[in-house]
Amino acid sequence: MDEMENKIDETWLIRYIRNKLTTPEREQVETWINSSEENQKTVRDLFYFSVANSTVSCIKKTSPEKALKKVSKRIRKNAKAKFFLYCQRVAAILFLPLLMFTGYQVIESYQTEEPHFYLEARMTPGMIGSLVLPDGTKVWLNSSTYLKYPNSFEGDLREITVDGEAYFQVAHDETKPFLVHTPHSSIRVLGTEFNVDAYSNKEFVITTLVEGAVEFSFPDINNRRQTLRMEPNEQIYYDKQKQQAYKQETYVAKDIAWIHGEIVLKDTPLSEVLWIMEKRFNVEFKIKNASHFNYSFTGIFTNQHIERVLEYFKRSSHIQYRIDHHHEEDGGTVRTLVELY
Repeated sequence: MDEMENKIDETWLIRYIRNKLTTPEREQVETWINSSEENQKTVRDLFYFSVANSTVSCIKKTSPEKALKKVSKRIRKNAKAKFFLYCQRVAAILFLPLLMFTGYQVIESYQTEEPHFYLEARMTPGMIGSLVLPDGTKVWLNSSTYLKYPNSFEGDLREITVDGEAYFQVAHDETKPFLVHTPHSSIRVLGTEFNVDAYSNKEFVITTLVEGAVEFSFPDINNRRQTLRMEPNEQIYYDKQKQQAYKQETYVAKDIAWIHGEIVLKDTPLSEVLWIMEKRFNVEFKIKNASHFNYSFTGIFTNQHIERVLEYFKRSSHIQYRIDHHHEEDGGTVRTLVELY
């Protein structure tokens, strides 16, 4: 290594960031870093790019080439941002037609091992998307769903957080259980397929098991933690207000049809149908006649517009509807209200 104050082999800095240097080499690099503020800034900037590149690598499986170029452009644009020597939060944001990803991390010191940070994914309302987690688990995200997960699963658990609806094909690992945290509940598995509907603004959490086995944990009326074990084709409905959970058999095809952009109904009550449609079409329903809730529906809708589904309601049950689009001054639709009467 060149020991001149303002010169250093950049490969040494990269190895330093990744904690790959020997003790003598690390001491030389730290001497160089502490010799000037400019050297400290160089290391901070290089560290930022290293983290951002790791973020892009995690995103790459679900992003098109053009979107990756946008990420790189953002990274270069923000290269002059302020950094802290011992603690920093790094973000690389990727906007896609369906998904928005954010990566961030908290650094305690430059002597840490491989950087550990978290990624976030948010679905656009009315859209669905999918991604692959670091362990190979595949996840589908429904409308307005939020997912947070680490760039690598360390320790004894694979823990993630979901607010919304997600379908999981969990990679099997007997040594490291997979734990999904949702508002007011959690789901523990080893390797399985299941669906969870857990929006924080709703008064319920619904978990449907497709195959394998899961343990659903929740607080009861006395705030004591309870656990129910599920078998395939079973569903647990957890009422947040009553703090009670109910287990029942379910028609799985109906519960997971959304991952294919479909609506599948089988003697499905209108209240449940409307919730499915709210997520599928990003609309809000207003019921003018409460007797409509006595209806149930059966049918399959593949990539249909909302008008086609509503026409089916009209023909089969004489439910009338009116669609009201609210617009901003620039003409962009911000909300769609559907009245049933």
